[in-house]
Amino acid sequence: MKLVGFILVLTTVIAMGCTPSPRYRTGGPEEVHQVQSSPSHRSLESSIRFGRILQQYLGKPYAGKSHFDSGWDCSLFTSEVFSKFAKIQLPRTAEDQFTAGHDVKRGSLDFGDLVFFRTDGKTISHVGVYVGHNEFIHATNSNGVIISNLSEKYWSKRYLGARRVLD
Repeated sequence: MKLVGFILVLTTVIAMGCTPSPRYRTGGPEEVHQVQSSPSHRSLESSIRFGRILQQYLGKPYAGKSHFDSGWDCSLFTSEVFSKFAKIQLPRTAEDQFTAGHDVKRGSLDFGDLVFFRTDGKTISHVGVYVGHNEFIHATNSNGVIISNLSEKYWSKRYLGARRVLD
């Protein structure tokens, strides 16, 4: 009987260890929104190449709009990534980038879509790149380039929309 109990506890602990843990969380309770990724028209090789470009920036510091060589702000980050990947020239600010490409509904987000937020309470003031599984990569002034979840309360309340510039 003790052996059965031990196996049950061990199985539970192992199963809990396999659940995905959020990366680079900013805290706060999550609001759940269903995102059903639409099928991508890009090849697997192309998606992997784009992902590798994004990954190169993880952990890089934030520097605002003046120290481009030593750090990134959100719109400089997205501009640089899209330029490296597909030689797409995005406008310089998050607000102006919101005019690029075409509108994407939240439930149809796809890897590589730009996601926009109102963090200053007034205008579109933040942008990131959707990477799947309800997560996006972006440059923050507190932690540099990180991955966050759209369902986190902070981001969910400030989400404004998405644009697709890669077809």
